[in-house]
Amino acid sequence: MRIGDGEIVAEIEGQEQYWYLDNLVRVLSSNDKKLWEQLITEHFDKLKVNKPAYDYFFKDFEHASQYLRVLIKDEDFLSGLEFNVSDFIYRIDFPFTKSFLIFEFDNKFTYIKHTDIVEWNKSIETLFEVAISNTPSDEITIEEYEFANKFDVFLFLSGDYSATLTLDLKNRADFGIGTYGSLIAIPTKGTAYVHPIETDDILELIEAIDSSVSTFFNEDPGNITTNYYWGYNDNFQVFPKENDVISLPNDLKRLFECEKH
Repeated sequence: MRIGDGEIVAEIEGQEQYWYLDNLVRVLSSNDKKLWEQLITEHFDKLKVNKPAYDYFFKDFEHASQYLRVLIKDEDFLSGLEFNVSDFIYRIDFPFTKSFLIFEFDNKFTYIKHTDIVEWNKSIETLFEVAISNTPSDEITIEEYEFANKFDVFLFLSGDYSATLTLDLKNRADFGIGTYGSLIAIPTKGTAYVHPIETDDILELIEAIDSSVSTFFNEDPGNITTNYYWGYNDNFQVFPKENDVISLPNDLKRLFECEKH
């Protein structure tokens, strides 16, 4: 076993396992010290792997498919470690992030490798479709707020899947899609902001919510990004930022201009 930068690496049953400590630190910092021992025990209990179960999953897709999920992580997740991030199945939906295909089983997450799914004989696209459709919306609370006295914003709150749900607004939360698409912020896995865009003054809303987005990013577990995104026709573009000044994506700017003429 060895300890690295924010991680513990151990060999269990001949396999190296990696345990990351950033989320644990965030959880502990927001709870009373009297609870720390219990929280630490619960954290590492969740990381124990049921190898026989996963061996079975990778042979039987029909049974395994119910446990497929997607988690969105920052673009540097898993980088700098001894294994190659390209070994794992992921795609890029939001620029500067990675959407990973995972199992959620026995109250823990397992990141899936390309070598794991050979016997399934399924395309990566199909696997992501199944996994996103499995996003447990019943675990997500959606609250509506008004910012700057004119912008309606839907705040998605959950333990793990708020950011993931934004990948499927069309089927799960179409009220978050406006005439010009959606403004989306995903500061953490459990927090997402969604605004249906109807007017071209959207940068005012970003200014109004920016401090709270940063607070979630800095203080809650599973932080992802402080970028803002424009969702339109199943595509996501980042709002450019230069010298701390945020501007409209060029395609959105052109869309607004076309509507004015």
